[in-house]
Amino acid sequence: MSDHAFGDSRRELLARILQHGGVLAAPFGHAGHDSLTPRLRADIDALEGSGAIRVERDARGRPRRLTLTEAGYRALGID
Repeated sequence: MSDHAFGDSRRELLARILQHGGVLAAPFGHAGHDSLTPRLRADIDALEGSGAIRVERDARGRPRRLTLTEAGYRALGID
């Protein structure tokens, strides 16, 4: 997977997960804001579909925890 395989918002999400030790737990945004905007949901779904992240979901199917996979680390240039 090349560095250019993802748009800026998806690379930013990968970087945010990395900044949190490779695991990012909900809420994913700032306090007082809807952290699961349609764009963020689309980014999560795309990254999960590409294998860059693993997504744990709650009983309602909402993302609860995002974890970088080996492919996600590679996408960030970390081998």
